[in-house]
Amino acid sequence: MRKFYPLFILVFIAFSACDDFNDPESPYIEQYVVFGNISGNMSMIDDTIFVSRSASLDEKVEANQLWISDADITISGDGNSYTAFPVLGQPGRYQTEQSVVFKAGQNYKLSVLVNGKTLTSETTVPKSLNINSETDLKNYICNDGTSLPVKAINTDNMNSNGEPIPSKVDTLEYNYGQCFTGSFASYPMFALDFEIDESSKLVRTLTYGLETETLGLEPGTDRDYYDYNWNGKRDSTYINLIYDTSFVNILWKGPYLRDAKNNPSRENPFVWSVEKGPIRMSWLYFNYYGLQLITVQATDMNFYDYLQGDPLENNIYTLPGSNISGGYGLFSSHTYKSFYVYLKRGRDFR
Repeated sequence: MRKFYPLFILVFIAFSACDDFNDPESPYIEQYVVFGNISGNMSMIDDTIFVSRSASLDEKVEANQLWISDADITISGDGNSYTAFPVLGQPGRYQTEQSVVFKAGQNYKLSVLVNGKTLTSETTVPKSLNINSETDLKNYICNDGTSLPVKAINTDNMNSNGEPIPSKVDTLEYNYGQCFTGSFASYPMFALDFEIDESSKLVRTLTYGLETETLGLEPGTDRDYYDYNWNGKRDSTYINLIYDTSFVNILWKGPYLRDAKNNPSRENPFVWSVEKGPIRMSWLYFNYYGLQLITVQATDMNFYDYLQGDPLENNIYTLPGSNISGGYGLFSSHTYKSFYVYLKRGRDFR
């Protein structure tokens, strides 16, 4: 006969501890919030600095009313001081002039003056990032014992304008089945190793599908097709979406986003963070077929510390690791490399 008394006692103690837990409410203090990022050897083209104020839970205010558009912002480093100007038509956003190029390996200090209060922060831009698809991961063994080669790809296929060089872009197959999409650790279509310097501890990959808006008939035949938009008929939808409603796919990626016409979609780019290589670029990293721009970022220690503070809110009792002195937010930097691959539909081994 089994006895469950020890378990019962543990549960009782846990609930008793909760009853005695005393968490005094801290008074709300309004603060300014700053988010900004700079890229090594790049100007601030796509990135901007965001400035807003915080709001209490019971404050009745629209989110767009929290932006601060009259801040004075400077970024100092490499012997110079640069002004970030308001971005026209985008409240609360600021950018330095495109002629300003932030240098890898340099330390930069941010100063934000708003309503007589100064917020500061600083970042050291990672010096370098080297990536290589020739890794020690040469083969993958499926559960049934099948050995599959892991492809080495070209990661130097971008011209000086950032456009793909078609003859150097590798084509990959997205196959379905236990070996390919059965788990988090399924077959990698390719792998990436990386080398970073001491100013970085975390690498991010961003997989950006460039042909997400391609329209066409839902895959299949008129009698047997994948009903992407759940309307009971085969019609037009965004056919480059990787549409997989299996348990494993939904478990790792969550339910699909849907527009007003019920067309499904997924986040783009797909972002993942790792501390050690090689990076196994499996089904998990891709949300769309077609041409992909893959960016690998060596992030600074500020970003690493910020993630340690749980900004994704997996633990509601842990605050993100802000590095803004006098307020909240994050000022960070990264150095990156980008390349292209083409992902096509493969075979279904299910």
